Amino acid sequence: MSVEADTYERFCQRFDSDAACAQALFALRWPAGFRCPACHCCSFSIISTRRLPLYQCASCRRQTSIISGTIMEGSRTPLPKWFQAIFLLSQSAGISALRLSDLIMVTYKTAWHIAHKIRFALQAAETSELIDADYRLDAFYYGSPVFQDAQQPLLIGAPLNERERPDRVVLHQPEPRHVDPVNRRVLASGYHAFDRKHAEAHVVPTTGRYGKMHNAIFPIAKTVCIWLNDTFNGIGAKHLQAYLDEFAFRLNKHLRSESALHSLLRWCSVTRAIQYDELTRSRAVLAVPWIYFGSRSRWKGRHMSSWGA
Repeated sequence: MSVEADTYERFCQRFDSDAACAQALFALRWPAGFRCPACHCCSFSIISTRRLPLYQCASCRRQTSIISGTIMEGSRTPLPKWFQAIFLLSQSAGISALRLSDLIMVTYKTAWHIAHKIRFALQAAETSELIDADYRLDAFYYGSPVFQDAQQPLLIGAPLNERERPDRVVLHQPEPRHVDPVNRRVLASGYHAFDRKHAEAHVVPTTGRYGKMHNAIFPIAKTVCIWLNDTFNGIGAKHLQAYLDEFAFRLNKHLRSESALHSLLRWCSVTRAIQYDELTRSRAVLAVPWIYFGSRSRWKGRHMSSWGA
């Protein structure tokens, strides 16, 4: 048995019941003791007649579920399966929804929804911290180099320490309005939008838009593209940012020698649940390149003719 498999088995044994998971969630949600979300009273009683405990405030009598206000709120999936999914997404390689459904024994749709709810917590973690030092900002591309007009332009920002190594990495998918739709280059407005969203006001990027990617940053950009293809067989533009944040979250924990699992459990316990209709609603993404040729076959024909030229 591998070390990873042994660790996973011990984790499953530790959190093998709703009661064990609920106890851990209580400590994650209220590390300093229970606080009523309505009146902040710390006195409570436990109502244990349901599958999951309710905490009733002694002052206002409000009842709070252990999963209310978490990514698990409203879910009928047992807590041990949620904890197993959180563990698997915290591991360095990540996991596809298909593989996740097999391991925790749920339907593919349920596994996909669980994974994206966990990624929503990861995104909350990544956006909660701004870059507070000078940083490099470079563009790279996700997709086949053969079909350059179908690639997704991405930005990677990273402050470098005195050893010229990144202390933190931010991966960002520019909005379509910040990208030239023909050559897929990120416009100047895209770099400014990154700075406004991910950095404090006084921070200025330390590289130009067309500068060569730093030797310590290029392998990260290359690795994230390989990971997206090898783990998920490719990701479309609609959900790409969520997967980028997942990769960045684990990488940043590694760079800081912190536990990705413990941090992810904490964020999952304080992040609201994103609903299915939120996940599946339409989003603004770059138009597919073949729209300019009238059909996908004409677009492919254009590339075929250029290869034969």
